[in-house]
Amino acid sequence: MSRAGLPQLDVSAPDEAVAGQPLEVTVRLVADRALDVSRGEVELVRTTDVTRLQRNWTGAGSTVSRRSSAVPCRAHLDVAGPLAAGQQLVRRTTLDIPGDEATVAGHLVQQDYTVRARLHTDDGGAIEGTAVVKVGSSASARGWVADAGPTVDEGDCAVLGLDELSSRRLTGGVALHGVVTVTPLRAGTARGLRVELVLDERVPAREDQPLEEDRAAATVHSAELVTDHLELVPGQVLRSPFSLQVPQQLQAPSMSTPAFTLRWLLRAVLDRSMRTDPSTTVELWGTTTP
Repeated sequence: MSRAGLPQLDVSAPDEAVAGQPLEVTVRLVADRALDVSRGEVELVRTTDVTRLQRNWTGAGSTVSRRSSAVPCRAHLDVAGPLAAGQQLVRRTTLDIPGDEATVAGHLVQQDYTVRARLHTDDGGAIEGTAVVKVGSSASARGWVADAGPTVDEGDCAVLGLDELSSRRLTGGVALHGVVTVTPLRAGTARGLRVELVLDERVPAREDQPLEEDRAAATVHSAELVTDHLELVPGQVLRSPFSLQVPQQLQAPSMSTPAFTLRWLLRAVLDRSMRTDPSTTVELWGTTTP
């Protein structure tokens, strides 16, 4: 937005961008009076909201949301000089978006981006315009996760496994296929077997904030019942194929920063009545680009 009495600066950019790739930006201004422009710049502004757990002196806990802003990249605009009333100024530039940026719409973490352009006038004024942009990420730095092993909770009943996965790369709208194995440790029954797609968010306490505690949230974004009743017989391994639909738009990519860590998990759960549910979990490589 522009300061009162100054003309409006129009900023045009694609609605979606990709981390690690250039973003083309066009800036337009029609001077409503004579102006002397001294300099100009275009910036990508990142706004991050992180919800933390904080305790007061009595020990009672509460959630506190902290907002921060940063400029991960900027570009100079060659605009210095006089503008006559009615004269149009058009400049194009490129923002080189760093590879570790990404839009996030999680439970504990929200991260958004705005392209902001400013023209500074000789009298100390600033003409400003903005455009919202969604930044997708291929999460290429997290490719190593394909080698990570599963996390298994036997629940003193059975060992679950996830075999023949179609991919460890998670992309919006692309279904996951595989086989859930159940190796019973003791005889019994289970009400059902399901698979879930989970966004796991971790927010660590800051070292300079002694009243804060680590906080985590696990949100199920998709679930599928594989089978509705199982007889568990030691020595008889059960194999059940599954197909899990993935939301068209993922809420975030897999990513890690000093302020938070986001992981996508595929989890198989054996549902038992009034008992601990055995499960197994594998980490996926979540991307928000095709």
